[in-house]
Amino acid sequence: MPRVQYSAQEYCNMHFLYGECGGNASAAAALYRERYPNARHPDYRVFIRVHSCYLEGRIPGRGLGGTSEGRPQLIDAQDIVLNKVAEDSTISVRDIARREGIAKSTVHRILKRRKFHPYHVTRVQTLQPRDFAARVTFCRLMLDKIEEDSEFFDRILWSDESSAKRTFLNLHNLHSWQLTNPHLIRGITKFHPVYSA
Repeated sequence: MPRVQYSAQEYCNMHFLYGECGGNASAAAALYRERYPNARHPDYRVFIRVHSCYLEGRIPGRGLGGTSEGRPQLIDAQDIVLNKVAEDSTISVRDIARREGIAKSTVHRILKRRKFHPYHVTRVQTLQPRDFAARVTFCRLMLDKIEEDSEFFDRILWSDESSAKRTFLNLHNLHSWQLTNPHLIRGITKFHPVYSA
């Protein structure tokens, strides 16, 4: 069950009453209910936690760094991670962690808190300028075949060229850390079609 968050004023009142009652948390809780009948009434254990926080130099109800986001991030680590991503948005969390000596989970958490998302790159077979002549030649050949035989295409077994793969590329590691989707594409440069007769 999550802990109830109180205002800074409520925590001050609790600590004041805890001291007034000589460190007796149960008496402080009863006195709090009596003095503040319309407020939320904390359990006696809250008074003990509040006192412990003040003794340790912390603000009650907050993480160690004074925020409600848990442990504080080192500002240096945050700057390092954000600079690395600014230099190369395709760098992996693992590479940043290994090169900078920062925990992988910390790197990922920094990027997530800053609203970065690992957008994946879409692979496409790119068309080169030299492809135009070959495509025109192929289209003319197909038109000639249709003129000779109107059922020519009925005897062709089509394959889905868009899913043909000749390279082994792990697309899970191919991404770009961005705040918005850049719709990146990557051409498949090693794919050379092989025709068989």
